[in-house]
Amino acid sequence: MMKALFTRRIAVVVCGLWGVAGLSLPAVVMGGTIKGVVKFDGRQAKRKPIRMSADAYCDGAHSDKALDERYVFGDNDTLQNVFVWVSKGASAKAASGKAKVDQVGCVYTPHVSGVVVNQELDIVNSDNTLHNVKMNSSSNGSFNEGMPVKGMVITKKFSKPEAGIPFKCDVHPWMGAFVHVVEHPFFAVSGKDGSFAIEGLPAGDYELSVWHEFDKFGPDQETMKVSVGGSETKEVTFTYGPKK
Repeated sequence: MMKALFTRRIAVVVCGLWGVAGLSLPAVVMGGTIKGVVKFDGRQAKRKPIRMSADAYCDGAHSDKALDERYVFGDNDTLQNVFVWVSKGASAKAASGKAKVDQVGCVYTPHVSGVVVNQELDIVNSDNTLHNVKMNSSSNGSFNEGMPVKGMVITKKFSKPEAGIPFKCDVHPWMGAFVHVVEHPFFAVSGKDGSFAIEGLPAGDYELSVWHEFDKFGPDQETMKVSVGGSETKEVTFTYGPKK
């Protein structure tokens, strides 16, 4: 009894010290983790510069030429912008907070992202030029709305799971992005080094799926089975390459 009371007092003191220092306690992610990397096996074509001269604002927003994002390779033969998600084994779970897609320098940021079913997605125009956001979806309807004012925000929700919903801008035809709708928050997008991490998984058996926008690339396996313990970390590798 005394030991438990002492432990609680220590915890209160520690929390109080963090508060006095103006700091917040570090977030603790409970559950298992699947970490991985997406590799690329094949010839890596150079990214093409985007021609933005049709809009002086867009053209002047970049000190260097912006590059097409259809395929982005990283160091050590990795592939960026691959969407990785738990396609089997995870229960539906609501998201906390909003998701965001921005328009910066006449480019969508991020290029690939995910939202949970019925999560609010803020679509922002951070440019001082006109954009229109056009989405054509097979399961979640379509919309086409103009965004003429810097700082303007459109908020949307999607009620059904769907992979790779395309976003376009008719004013600036090079602009494109993809949003994935999933029933739970267990997804990730491979970064500049090809890495990804899906955290907070309850112990169980799962199936991972991957998606990349370029239809001439394909993974070595469409799905991967992974079992994770309560606080266990499993590491996996997907390898993309040109389709044969």
